[in-house]
Formats: sequence, structure tokens, C-alpha cells
Amino acid sequence: MTPTQLSVGGLALGLALLIGTALRWWHRGFPLPDALALAGGLLSGLLSALCSGGLLGLATHLLVTRATNPLGNKAIGGSEQLLAHPGEAGLTRPGGVATLLIVAATAILWRCCDARLRAQIGTGVMSGSALGLAAGISGLAAATLVPAVNTLGAQVLGALH
Repeated sequence: MTPTQLSVGGLALGLALLIGTALRWWHRGFPLPDALALAGGLLSGLLSALCSGGLLGLATHLLVTRATNPLGNKAIGGSEQLLAHPGEAGLTRPGGVATLLIVAATAILWRCCDARLRAQIGTGVMSGSALGLAAGISGLAAATLVPAVNTLGAQVLGALH
């Protein structure tokens, strides 16, 4: 699979969705369930974008290339300029295990929520997968989030051995 690249329109769409959702959350008076749903979706989407292969990498590739980039490109007037690929984030196999567990937990939460919270999770996944392919966000996640996820995965695997 070729590396997934985010377009300028895809980045704009991801940011617009995130800002719009945050403004709705603020307007509603900061309800905690909405914040947790959005954060879970963002985390799942971001970590999936950092996966270089596997089903999560493929899912991110399809989401970005078939939905986020085309919709964002149309929204900004048809520009299909691609951003540079951010490179490897350093997610290890144990980190991939932890990522899969986080995504599975998010999917279970999605099944248990009402339509409003499902929309928050979906928006978070779409924004997180797009922003995770932007070099600045990917670099920040590689320096802060990836080591924690790798450690979590190693602890989970160590507990099962």
C-alpha cells in the first residue's frame, strides 16, 4: 500500500469539522459525554493514521483518499494539492496492539451511544485520521502520544505472557 497523503482540502475539512464540533460543544455548556466521545474518536483516528499498515492503516487510507480529501477538495474549490507525507511515527507492534484495543473500545462505545454522541465519535475519527497525516500533528504525536501507546501495548502483551 502506498503511503496515504492528505490534501490541503482534506486538512481544511478535518480542521473545520473539529472546530465546528468544538463550538457546538461549547454552545451546549461543555457536556462531558460529548467531550469524551469526541476525544475517543480523535484518539482512534489519530492512532489509526499513525499505523503504517494492517487493517487500521488500510481503513485510514480509504477514509482519507475516498472521503476526506475529495470532500475537502470540493469545499475549497477543487485544489488537489497534496501535503508531504509525515513519515513513520515510531508505532511498534505492541503499540499497534494498544491502538487496536483503543479503536475497538471506541467502536463499542459508538454502538452504545445515541445518535448525537455517535456523530461526535464519527467527527472525531474523521478529523483525527486527517490531522494524523499532517506533518506537524504527526510529529507532535510521535513525540508525546506514541511512546505512551507503545508502553501500554507492551504492558498488555507482558500481562498476557
